[in-house]
Amino acid sequence: MASVERRKVQKTGSSSFIVTLPKEWVDAVGLKSGDYVYIYEHGGRLVITPGTFEIGQLQATIRVFSEARIEEIFRTIVAFYLAGYTNLTVSFDPSLQNLAKKISDLKSMVRIKLAGIEVIDETYNTISFKILLDLRELPLESSLRRLHLIVSNMMRDSLSSYKSGDKALAEAVIQRDDEADRFHFMIVRELSMALLDVKVMHDLGLSSPVETINYRIIARNLERIADHSVNIAKNVIVYGKPSSMADDIYNLGTSLIDLLNSAMGSLYKLGRQDAEEVIQKTRETVSKIDDLVAKVVVANIPDREKAFHIMVLDSLRRITRYSNGIAETSINIKASKVSSIDIK
Repeated sequence: MASVERRKVQKTGSSSFIVTLPKEWVDAVGLKSGDYVYIYEHGGRLVITPGTFEIGQLQATIRVFSEARIEEIFRTIVAFYLAGYTNLTVSFDPSLQNLAKKISDLKSMVRIKLAGIEVIDETYNTISFKILLDLRELPLESSLRRLHLIVSNMMRDSLSSYKSGDKALAEAVIQRDDEADRFHFMIVRELSMALLDVKVMHDLGLSSPVETINYRIIARNLERIADHSVNIAKNVIVYGKPSSMADDIYNLGTSLIDLLNSAMGSLYKLGRQDAEEVIQKTRETVSKIDDLVAKVVVANIPDREKAFHIMVLDSLRRITRYSNGIAETSINIKASKVSSIDIK
């Protein structure tokens, strides 16, 4: 069947219009007279799918021939997970050493970091996973709100550990990064599935591929903020409690939690003016961070403590820019959903 066909619209009755379906397509998808099809409106177009249409069960295989690190194998699993694959088999060369430990470590990492994935088969040198996520159980907005909550709490606790030198609290922040990763990966998978199937896009409440890509940017920025909260916590474990200047940096850091919440608020409401206010505040905040960095550089404190403060401030600067990115992206999402925006 040609990629584009021109078909005549005909009127039937007083108000209905009909167009015939190409026979080659009907045969290919197994339709017969009396069957139902689904019709979706999508970006000014109509998309027709068979009533029994489902995204194919995508199968991927990873073959490991060398003594690769478990993290390297896991990254490849994540790539297939995010791409929308439903079945995944990892096969190790039988000659590799310590296969039982490798498979056990890989299973543990997958279960901790990825949502909705289960082991369905295992031999001495292979392991098969099936991804059982049901997109209806956790809608996109609910997933984003959950990730937002996790990230803002990680920020709060990492800053508290910085001010107090509480290494146990810092360790808890680092552990919580696994939960942030789970939600981030799950959201990106949902968005990948939406790009593969317009029905999934509609189920997620998305209006176009452009909006889908913008939500991917939001999720990524939240995940990067979580990473910089972890960086602050790791520095606390290395350097302990700072002896001076921590209060000013801590107070600035806590204001960034409000900045992040405001940026996400502009997304939830699709408020252009709210987003613009966040963007303006981020510019002011970056200037304050630069002032504090200059203050640290000339301070009469040990070089080790200067390094600690500057690394924390660098993470805060990056968090500020990621919050700015969320606000900018919320404007982009609004523009992808409406054709007119008033600036007052």
